[in-house]
Amino acid sequence: ACATGNYRYLSPMYCKAPGKPWALLDWQALAGLVLRELSVKYGQPANDELMQQIQDSVAVTSAVLSAACPKPFSPTPLQAFVESEQSLVFGHPFHPAPKSRQGISHEDMQRYSPEMGTRFALHYFAVRRECLLQQSVLAQPCDQIIAGQAPAGLAADEDFFLIPTHPWQARHLLTHPGLVEAIRRDRIRDLGQQGAHFYPTSSIRTLFHPANPYFYKCSLNVRITNCVRKNALYELEGALQVTRIMRGLTPQLQQHFPGMAVMEEPAFISADLKTGDAHTDKAITEGFGLILRRGFDDVLHPGVTPLLAGALFGNHIYGEARMGELLGAMPRCGGSSREETAVTWFSRYVGELMYPVLYCYFAHGLIFEPHLQNVVIGVTEGQVRQIFLRDFEGVKLVQERYSARQLDGISPRAREALWYSAEQGWKRIAYCLFVNNFCEAINQIGAGSPALQNRLWAVVRHHLHAYQSQYGNDVSARCINALLNGEAFPGKANLINRFFKRPDRASGYLPVNNPLGTLGENQAWS
Repeated sequence: ACATGNYRYLSPMYCKAPGKPWALLDWQALAGLVLRELSVKYGQPANDELMQQIQDSVAVTSAVLSAACPKPFSPTPLQAFVESEQSLVFGHPFHPAPKSRQGISHEDMQRYSPEMGTRFALHYFAVRRECLLQQSVLAQPCDQIIAGQAPAGLAADEDFFLIPTHPWQARHLLTHPGLVEAIRRDRIRDLGQQGAHFYPTSSIRTLFHPANPYFYKCSLNVRITNCVRKNALYELEGALQVTRIMRGLTPQLQQHFPGMAVMEEPAFISADLKTGDAHTDKAITEGFGLILRRGFDDVLHPGVTPLLAGALFGNHIYGEARMGELLGAMPRCGGSSREETAVTWFSRYVGELMYPVLYCYFAHGLIFEPHLQNVVIGVTEGQVRQIFLRDFEGVKLVQERYSARQLDGISPRAREALWYSAEQGWKRIAYCLFVNNFCEAINQIGAGSPALQNRLWAVVRHHLHAYQSQYGNDVSARCINALLNGEAFPGKANLINRFFKRPDRASGYLPVNNPLGTLGENQAWS
């Protein structure tokens, strides 16, 4: 049994209709049955789009499983990082279509999906300088940084700047009449695919090369799970605004939490054709939108290997095997058991991750999304040494703490996208941290052992007490005490949200059982 409902299914699903024997349900029958029940319950028409997304997700998962060849991570830190990013064989266990990728062919899915172990060259365009749209909080503007990292033989000049794109996105853009016309008029030049091969990370559209100091977060007009992953202008602005705020907080955060680093997004670039056709200009700006995300240079401690949290916790039997490798690599003191080693490891993980996330929210109104694809764990000999938080698209600001006047450097649309109410922010943090992250981690580390799972939840309880004692305020006291008294965790209702086609910020939540309130003092970790 699992106190939080993170069950492991030991067989396919069966259905019992009145007067009929038990019948085996394949995935199509199961999905159809669930969607029909939802239609009846809510008085809504059938959601054929969701059924198509489920079908697509099953097809992608089948292809990934056919290609999967799990092996230990490389001893080279950045190569191990790439392997962890590309190892997510299974998708989110509580999403109806976790591997859905709509708008991309099966052949391109295999060519560009990280789970296939792929890598590829970027596709470059040269764009007239009067079309340059960029911002940077770095010492250099974004176009100069990109030019400095471009392949030999490619050079920006007084008339043109360079924009790299994901090769699939380049093909997509080259079908747009606005880009075709811009190329015809020599406002944009198609330079093709060239240069070093980049690795797609778990988000599919964010690309990494070990020698480049920045990740390239590209636009990709593909619907991946819930959203089309293009970089709208307000999202580009928002990433820069969050970076500005984080830079003001970084000295304080480093003093309190030296093991935590934030992978800031300090620059963006795109093109604005200024054709006078708003629809065309918007499509081109969004299609070329590129965000630079800070890489591991200067923040990765010597001897530390960065690994994606989702590769360890959200990856079923493969994650369990990886977690076993980490625990096995840890030095054993005094012949300590695997269970003691696991508790020690998890306590270090919770301490390094939870404290800065809660502090940013309660002390500064900054809302991170510490789910399994946004957290990178730095390990040495299996032990947790660092935590990296990433993806400013998901970072929001508590509106009561950040007025329009404080955010007057960005557009009204960008401000609206960044603002969350305090209640929205706490639900998002509580879901990502306790449900998406800790529930999965505890289920993975304590698989098959309810006693060990209880000990791991006691670790969480201990750290909540410790956080409140060291950093807490009146607001954190109310939220933390509610959790310690067993108030349900907010679980993101992915099935219902997709059934009603809700945007992400309008997501509904369902209660998830919270074991923290049932732990007696004799179970408390010390």
